[in-house]
Amino acid sequence: EQAGHTLHASLLYLMTQADAGTACPMSMTYAVVPALRAEPAVAAEWEPRVTSGRYDPRFIPAAEKTGATLGMAMTEKQGGSDVRANTTRAHALGMGEYELIGHKWFCSAPMSDAFLTPAYAQGGLTCFLVPRWRPDGTRNAIRIMRLKDKLGDRSNASSEIEYDETWARRVGPEGEGVRTIITMVHHTRLDAAVSAAAIMRSAVVEALHHTRHRSAFGATLA
Repeated sequence: EQAGHTLHASLLYLMTQADAGTACPMSMTYAVVPALRAEPAVAAEWEPRVTSGRYDPRFIPAAEKTGATLGMAMTEKQGGSDVRANTTRAHALGMGEYELIGHKWFCSAPMSDAFLTPAYAQGGLTCFLVPRWRPDGTRNAIRIMRLKDKLGDRSNASSEIEYDETWARRVGPEGEGVRTIITMVHHTRLDAAVSAAAIMRSAVVEALHHTRHRSAFGATLA
């Protein structure tokens, strides 16, 4: 779209006031594009899916869907936000393909069609794209250990997951994992600010509505 971030922020501002939870996978899907472009072959395959403007909830391979959503799985128990402390390992299969073994303490929107995730390859911490389905049409080994109960969050799931010889594609060079995935994180910051403003406006609107319609001692509160 010609309006770019301005249009996106405006639509997000409205959407968040209707349901702040579903804004999370929407924001990650929007923010993933610059990170995908670190690997042109991956971007060529996935960018049309995440920019299609269509939501397709079916649990089928992304190539068969009219649109896809992407999430991210970064942090681990022992490191928290320090992703360089990750222990997840990536074993090269050749042609940019790898198998991951490890865990992620926080995987947001586990119903997404794919995730960006960092893991250690031979060349250092590297960014990978992990789809829900393998190229042969079988389900990828993304084990959801539990869904988390975070302050009553119900409209957007977050989870703890494990990788068990999980198929993945490298995004960006080996050893450049933080540099690559941080572009996705950076673009979600715009949405975090816009969503916070939207939630505050929603709270004010609800308070005004309540006080204009609530009567006490013979008069409305407002």
